[in-house]
Amino acid sequence: MRPLRLMLDGFGSYRERTEVDFSGVDFFVLTGPTGAGKSTVIDALCFALYGTVPRWGKGNVIRNALAPSAAACRVCLVFEARGERYAAARLLTRDARGQVHTKAARLDRLDATVPLDADLDKLLEASVQQIAEGPDQVAGEVAELLGIGYEHFTQCVLLPQGRFAEFLHATPGDRQKLLIQLLAYGVYEQVGQKARERAKLAAQWLAIAEQRLTELGQITDADVDAARRRVAELDALVPQVDAAVEEIAALRTRWAEANRQAVQARQHLADLAALRMPDGVAELAGRLAAADELERRRVAERDLAEEAEAAAERACNGLAERQALQRWHDAHGRDAQLRAELAGLERRRDLADAAEAGLVAEQAAAERSVAAAEAALAAAEQAHRAAALAADLRTGEPCPVCLRPVTTMPRHHVAADLDQARAALTAARSTVAGLRTRLAAAGKDAAGARSAVTAMQRQLTEVAAALAGAPPLAGVEAALAARAAADAALGTARDRARAARAAADAAQRDRASLRTAEQQAWTALRAGRDGFVALGAPVVDGADLAAAWRTLLAWATGRRAELTAEAAELDRAEDELRAGGTTAAAELASLLARHGIDAGADVARAPVLLAAQRERAGHDLARLGERRAKATALAAEVTRYQEQRQVADMLGGLLRSGGFERWLCAEALDSLVIEASETLLQLSGGQYELDRSDRNELVVVDHNDAGTRRPVHTLSGGETFQASLALALALSRQVVGLSAGRRSLDSMFLDEGFGTLDESTLDVVASTLERLAAETDCMVGVVTHVPALAERIPVQFAVSREGASSRLRRV
Repeated sequence: MRPLRLMLDGFGSYRERTEVDFSGVDFFVLTGPTGAGKSTVIDALCFALYGTVPRWGKGNVIRNALAPSAAACRVCLVFEARGERYAAARLLTRDARGQVHTKAARLDRLDATVPLDADLDKLLEASVQQIAEGPDQVAGEVAELLGIGYEHFTQCVLLPQGRFAEFLHATPGDRQKLLIQLLAYGVYEQVGQKARERAKLAAQWLAIAEQRLTELGQITDADVDAARRRVAELDALVPQVDAAVEEIAALRTRWAEANRQAVQARQHLADLAALRMPDGVAELAGRLAAADELERRRVAERDLAEEAEAAAERACNGLAERQALQRWHDAHGRDAQLRAELAGLERRRDLADAAEAGLVAEQAAAERSVAAAEAALAAAEQAHRAAALAADLRTGEPCPVCLRPVTTMPRHHVAADLDQARAALTAARSTVAGLRTRLAAAGKDAAGARSAVTAMQRQLTEVAAALAGAPPLAGVEAALAARAAADAALGTARDRARAARAAADAAQRDRASLRTAEQQAWTALRAGRDGFVALGAPVVDGADLAAAWRTLLAWATGRRAELTAEAAELDRAEDELRAGGTTAAAELASLLARHGIDAGADVARAPVLLAAQRERAGHDLARLGERRAKATALAAEVTRYQEQRQVADMLGGLLRSGGFERWLCAEALDSLVIEASETLLQLSGGQYELDRSDRNELVVVDHNDAGTRRPVHTLSGGETFQASLALALALSRQVVGLSAGRRSLDSMFLDEGFGTLDESTLDVVASTLERLAAETDCMVGVVTHVPALAERIPVQFAVSREGASSRLRRV
């Protein structure tokens, strides 16, 4: 199993979605402060595969998967195994009571052609096969796929905190169980079971073969010779029977043909006698001729009318359009009308201008009269100033002369000339006012008259523009008359053409109404003639239906005489062939009876009966040979099943009770211990080696204590870590070879333990891990707080705690 992509969302301290890309990574380290979430990444790998994590304790405890305040979490791992790409995903939810449940779990095989750097959701969508669904089912299928279950996965692939030395301290029995599963040694127990089952099966087949050999009995040579003679006798009879059957068949064929021809001749005679011309054929022919003539004439009349219509249309097309001519004609009439109206408006304008000018002169004279009246009044007032002054006095107001208030109005006699002057001035002013009013009205009338003249002139200009290029009124009227005559002629031509087309259509419909009857009559004629084509009936094509029928009936009369003579000759030949067939059949039945074959009344079955007798005789002979061969084969089977039972019994006994598995595990453990000892010598500075006791327990050899052998649990914490690491590295390197290629540990994850190592040992550990990652296809992942080790690892994932959630980034 090699991780490719990992996603955590709400898992442990990763409250927000976090993705880790392991593709292209062989050797990596997770670094960060304590509690940041480094081990949680490794936990997520294990949880996605098996649904539990070592440091949670019980395997069925999943509540620790969710972040404390999260309502759901999702973990998804994309990984490679056995050359295929897979995805294991689990979704957990928390219910209202705080209980955590697995809502979904599935294992899918993915399309390996999707690029690994694609979006993770796109990778997951590329599922080509759903392997398992459900938490237990996914864990089971993962164990089957990887070849190891959860317990062994956490001992040789994932080495978590606190359980690093489980494989080192395991009992011989537990260690053997791990090796059997990890190295696929369980197959030998299966082989032993299969061998024991095979021995039982061989014993059963042996008993069956012996019984069948007894049931076959003995077969003598005399039995075989008699069977051979019967086969030879029947083989010699085959050519005689075949010749007789062929002769009878030939006679029957000739008789059948003669009979067929005789029956056919009599049928032809009956058919020819029944041939009659249908009633109404002559009448129909006359109606067809009349309809054809009428149709021809009406079509010719239609064509002439359509030519006249086309000529009238061409005549109309050469003339100006009626609408244009009518517009010119209307424009000429409008022009004459406007010019008459313009003359009246101009006269009105001239009169208004003259009236206005007269009033202007009158106003000027009146204004001069006002000035003269004003002067005369002023002279009269000068002469009568006191009276004029008194006229302006008011009781109570000061006198303009003495400045005292006026108490009594003085009375002065006004001379008659002053009153006259005043009246004259008033009259003059009234005259001027009246003239001004009349002058304003006259000016308005003159302006209106001038405006009307201008508007009329503008209309005349527009009419002149419309008449630009138009002929004179007489020409327009002549063109209109010509156009009207042409349109009338076209209408007449169209009416005639329409009538001609209607008449032609009617004639064609009348002819078409007869076509069905004509086609039926011709069809009946040809059908009647087709029945006698084989007899040489003449062709009945042409236009004259009645003549065609007469030709056919004349031929039928002559052919009936010929067929009468042919039928008599065929009856004679048929009688002769029937007699010959009866004689040949009797001779064949007698031949078969002499050889013990009863053909009955149907001698045509003679070849079948003979073949059946030959088949039965051959089958009897073959069965005798088969029984002899089967007896020989059964004897060989008895010997073979005896040998198979002996071999299977021996192999089943050798592989019984796990003895062979224990030997294999001991050999595998020796190989692991040899390589682990070399690594441990380097890690311990030459002090320690590993070895196996007689009871398959692991012991440590202390070279600093004269090679003392002591149990591995006596090692200190740092020494235990060194020994466990050495053993894990050896297991990772040798699993492919020890399992004959059936297993492969493509990954190893080491969680802490490096803080107990001194500087030199740490350097050896780092070098060993580097070699493992470089020299094998194994991915090595390390969780550590030791900076010196982290700096030696090429790919580093830095884990930090930001707020309530962990963060991960590739450094």
